[in-house]
Amino acid sequence: MSFKICYGYFFVVSILLLTGCNFGTKTYSVTGTVNYDGQPLTKGMITLTPDGTNGNTGKSSMAEIRNGSFSIPKKYGVVSGAYRIFVESVESLGDDAGSKELFPTFSMDYHFQEGTNPPPLTINIPQNSKRK
Repeated sequence: MSFKICYGYFFVVSILLLTGCNFGTKTYSVTGTVNYDGQPLTKGMITLTPDGTNGNTGKSSMAEIRNGSFSIPKKYGVVSGAYRIFVESVESLGDDAGSKELFPTFSMDYHFQEGTNPPPLTINIPQNSKRK
């Protein structure tokens, strides 16, 4: 075997090891809305974390929530399986006053089905989640 062929094999194996060999893993885009106390959440952050206790070894995804909506493109999307979803938000206290949490981190479980793009998620955070 020539040096160039051996180097080529080494390069391909290295790439496979670095990427985790996930070439066959199908990811899905995720869109949705987040409401707090019946109104669209002005701004916040949503994080989707695979639930390893239920066998999901996918990657985490996150997006900014603006005017009640969020979108995670397929490139950064989810795989099928169980996830924990976390929503966080802060409210401004004025120009130089900083900000504070609007409510404690909200969490919920969700299972993304295999083989189809998930329908838009609707997350409703109740008023009793308000930070004291």
